[in-house]
Amino acid sequence: MEFTVYCHEIISGSDVGMHFSATLEQSKAEVGEYREALRQMDPTGEPLGALGIHEFVLRMPDVAMIIEILNSPESLLQCCQIRRQRVAFTVD
Repeated sequence: MEFTVYCHEIISGSDVGMHFSATLEQSKAEVGEYREALRQMDPTGEPLGALGIHEFVLRMPDVAMIIEILNSPESLLQCCQIRRQRVAFTVD
């Protein structure tokens, strides 16, 4: 079974700390909230630059995949990912 999720970058160009959402609209709203919260904490801070929003098509893991994940440094995302594409950007 395949399903689609969306995520936005927390650090421009990095997969570290990506935040996942069920819809593209929700991801766009959440990245806007993230940017606004950072501006409120540090109004004179450096701009975040372009943060990408990605669409992931994933497969549900089966028992063999779970065992592989438990026995290796592979992440659940890497094992279940079928396709990934950048679908939007947000910019300061």
